[in-house]
Amino acid sequence: MTVDETARTDDTGRWMGAWLSLTRTHARLWNRVEAQMRHDTGLTMPRYDVLMQLNLAGGRLGLTELARVTVLTASGLSKLLDRMQQSGLIEREPDPDDARSAFATITPSGRSVVQKARQRHHGFLQQAFGDKLDTRDVADLVRIMERIETHSHHS
Repeated sequence: MTVDETARTDDTGRWMGAWLSLTRTHARLWNRVEAQMRHDTGLTMPRYDVLMQLNLAGGRLGLTELARVTVLTASGLSKLLDRMQQSGLIEREPDPDDARSAFATITPSGRSVVQKARQRHHGFLQQAFGDKLDTRDVADLVRIMERIETHSHHS
């Protein structure tokens, strides 16, 4: 083991508690968020995420961009979109400029579902997350998560 590796191993006590707290909190909160979404709307979080991203984008996104903003693999997104199209929530359209590409477009039914879901979901998030943080907490959390996200792409 090199000196650098030893120093990093010896340093785990400094950050390990924060890591464990983050993973436990995420898992517990995410389980509640998913359960709330299913209970209130019948949607899974990935379906809600796709509908929300399409709605925020004006109703249409390329599949590559949609996969990026939803953090889904191309294969996972394709299977999800198949089911969502069968449910009448989205439509897929070929890209007229690139035969290898396609767009996902939210349907009027999908827009209605996501608008209803958003109101309940944001109320739940406010109660479960937002009300627990003051302005400084939010700023600190955003700053820390952005730093971790930025550096996670370079590892």
